[in-house]
Amino acid sequence: MTDRPKTSKPAYEPSQALTDAEAEMDKAWKAYEEKRHAYRKAIADELLASGLSHAKMAEHVPYTEETVRHIAREYKVPPKRKPTVRPLHD
Repeated sequence: MTDRPKTSKPAYEPSQALTDAEAEMDKAWKAYEEKRHAYRKAIADELLASGLSHAKMAEHVPYTEETVRHIAREYKVPPKRKPTVRPLHD
């Protein structure tokens, strides 16, 4: 078996267009994350202020009831308690 001489490939350098596009994507991703957290915080604040259940809130936002429940836990919003029914006669 004959060894072939190894030719080294030139080092790859990303083009300026690629690095610029990557920087723009990073900026857009950061802005998205900031807005996403602000929206989730607004949902948590609304849950707290309105007293709505997770299910009712889920009807008004693009999240499932389970996701709304997770948002409430994330922002430490206590779950809505069902009112206790007291008997008319003690």
